[in-house]
Amino acid sequence: MLLANSAVSALLNVLLLAGLPFLFYYVYHKRRKEVGFKEITQRAGLQLGEHRYLGYSLMFAFVAVVAIIVWPPPLEASIREGSAFQVFDGLDLGTPAIMMALFYGVVKTGFAEEFLFRGLIAGSLSRRFPILWANLVQALIFLLPHVLVVLIMPEMWILLPLIFIGSLFVGWVRIRSGSMVGPWLIHASVNVATALSVVIRSGV
Repeated sequence: MLLANSAVSALLNVLLLAGLPFLFYYVYHKRRKEVGFKEITQRAGLQLGEHRYLGYSLMFAFVAVVAIIVWPPPLEASIREGSAFQVFDGLDLGTPAIMMALFYGVVKTGFAEEFLFRGLIAGSLSRRFPILWANLVQALIFLLPHVLVVLIMPEMWILLPLIFIGSLFVGWVRIRSGSMVGPWLIHASVNVATALSVVIRSGV
């Protein structure tokens, strides 16, 4: 049941954060810009982009995952009421828990959030403003909803500057490469690693 709920939740999040915004994005560009579907998807970052930026993203993701392994977030805060990772509390490290972590990290947050914030927002800003300002604004926009983390986990305020710095990096990758794949890879790696760290530590 938990696995099915995770799959449904991931799908709903993709529809809400990626599907609906892309529908409006597509209609706007189709009518106002008179461009085809392929160009619209490329503008939204749905392409591989330059390979070297994928390499940068892989390196960043590796460092981030190692940091989570060495310095995992406090377990008590991670499984507190309202935390996104509470659902992983007490699970055995098996196929269901791993699949739930993948649904959450790769699909629900990784793809949905990166498509909206980096694919659509950062991409649109970069076509209207200099890269420095576009990157700064998209990072601030991404940071705003994450301020809620402090309301649930006040002791985790240190996450906010880390999220902001990470947002600047993935925004730079998105803008320079023209792709949201690298940012998606980083976001997914961080969230999957965090979810599995909760599973491992809470199940001990």
